[in-house]
Amino acid sequence: MKSLRRQLSLGLTLSLVGLLTLQWAVVTFTIDHLIQSQMTERMQQEAEGLLAGVTVNARGQPVLEQRLMTASYQRPFSGRYFVLMTDAAHKLQSRSAWDIALPVTPLTVGEQQVSHISGPEDQPLLLLGHGYRKQQRNITIYVAESLVELQHSLRVFHGIYGALSLLGLLALLVLQRWIVLNSLHPLHEIKENLARVASGELQQINARGPAEVMPLVNEFNRILKSASQKSKRSRLSIGNLAHALKTRLAHLQLLFDSESRIGITQLRQAMKACAEEIHHDVERELKRARLMGDVYSSQQTDLEVEVPKLVSTLQKIYSEKQVAFAWQHDSQTKLMLDREDMLELLGNLLDNAFKWCKGQVQLNIQAESNVTGQPGISIVVEDDGPGSSAPELDSLLQRGMRMDESKPGSGLGLAIVQDIVLHYHGSIVLDHSARLGGLRIQLRLMPA
Repeated sequence: MKSLRRQLSLGLTLSLVGLLTLQWAVVTFTIDHLIQSQMTERMQQEAEGLLAGVTVNARGQPVLEQRLMTASYQRPFSGRYFVLMTDAAHKLQSRSAWDIALPVTPLTVGEQQVSHISGPEDQPLLLLGHGYRKQQRNITIYVAESLVELQHSLRVFHGIYGALSLLGLLALLVLQRWIVLNSLHPLHEIKENLARVASGELQQINARGPAEVMPLVNEFNRILKSASQKSKRSRLSIGNLAHALKTRLAHLQLLFDSESRIGITQLRQAMKACAEEIHHDVERELKRARLMGDVYSSQQTDLEVEVPKLVSTLQKIYSEKQVAFAWQHDSQTKLMLDREDMLELLGNLLDNAFKWCKGQVQLNIQAESNVTGQPGISIVVEDDGPGSSAPELDSLLQRGMRMDESKPGSGLGLAIVQDIVLHYHGSIVLDHSARLGGLRIQLRLMPA
């Protein structure tokens, strides 16, 4: 597994090295080019000054006024040289070059040549040549200047600048390492929180991390919260089933103990009734499992897929009735709601409606917003059953309360619905259905 810290450190290090190396190369090249350009311009002015003082005698030999023969041109190997020529055979060279001939050739008028050559005593020279016309003659003037001192100064500059760049690079590497470690520190806190969640010390991840990581943390917290709610509902369901079976078994035990006091016919009838009650309890849980179907964890519920499957299962369970089911929804058929929660909620609502209806059940699901503009979901389930009087409606949400003891059930369906609604910060309202005459249940959910 690749280390994020190592990848970031390596990537930033390579980027900094490449950037500073490129910057060093650009700066040094620019300074070298700028200095050479200024030097070339100054040498051009020197050549034009020599042109002003040169004449050509009758033999075609260039002659330079003595006032232009400065000391630097008189002192041997001074580092400053010139060559004046009308052709290859007639030329005048500065005394500073001594008897060493510079590699020059005549140039045409307007032609300019800049080159680096090796001069007297192997001095590196910058040579500038230019072709002129004077006194009806073509005159070529070459001016050369030593680069020894300039190159020495540039080497000193390059060394100092390179050292400063290296120090800057080291400082930036230290800084970027600190930034990477500081940026990844929240991830260590999240890792510690995960370990504490695994050990049962925490229920949620409380650490704050980078903006790129927080959606993952929030989603993990949502899954933890949802799993906790589902586990709680499962424990309650299993506990209620176990309690119901325990009560029935205790009743059977009493029947066996009282066998001598009652007749065999009464005993058989009592045992049959108790067995039927156990069968109803088990069947209720199996029905709930069938309604849930093959549930997988998903934060999105596709109504077009799930509702028909749910209704088909209910119609098989209540096959003794001919239930006319109708449902409506807006264009938004995919809800950002946990699929298992949505199936359990709709399963309990529709199971209750199918159980008590005479022949009609209606479902309406709409996306809406509350007064603050927060998006929500409205679910309305209506049936044409007997309904319930106003004083009894509030009690239906209490765990274990049933409308009619003559019909099998645990009285947990609407209580489970209320738990899910509270989990999504919603509300539930029970009242009379004006359209169908039975019970009307309206839910409002506010998914996070």
